[in-house]
Amino acid sequence: MSMDLAKKTFSTQPDYLIAGTAEIVTATKEVGDTALKRGAPVVLNATGKLEAVKVEGSGSYTVKTDGLYGILAEDADTGEEGIVYLSGEFFANALVLPEHATVADVEIPLRNLGIFLK
Repeated sequence: MSMDLAKKTFSTQPDYLIAGTAEIVTATKEVGDTALKRGAPVVLNATGKLEAVKVEGSGSYTVKTDGLYGILAEDADTGEEGIVYLSGEFFANALVLPEHATVADVEIPLRNLGIFLK
């Protein structure tokens, strides 16, 4: 039997995504071709499956929020049913965004869905 002697860092700091007491509505959808992380803003692709928002361009970046659906509630692998928050209040710094995307890029599109960032 081997022992794992690697240094581990533990914390009692909670990892909060939900920020308020606003009503939260959820739904489930199948995850597309790429696994998704909790807190990722997600869109529905052409086949109705969940994907993370994408960033296009080089030098001048555009965050594609067409088909924006909500925020993923927990990690989900390809082909699994992912739970998605469709409304509520969430901490902006807890969002999992792709490289070159900012909270400002998704704040207004999420607000239009009934998701408010703090």
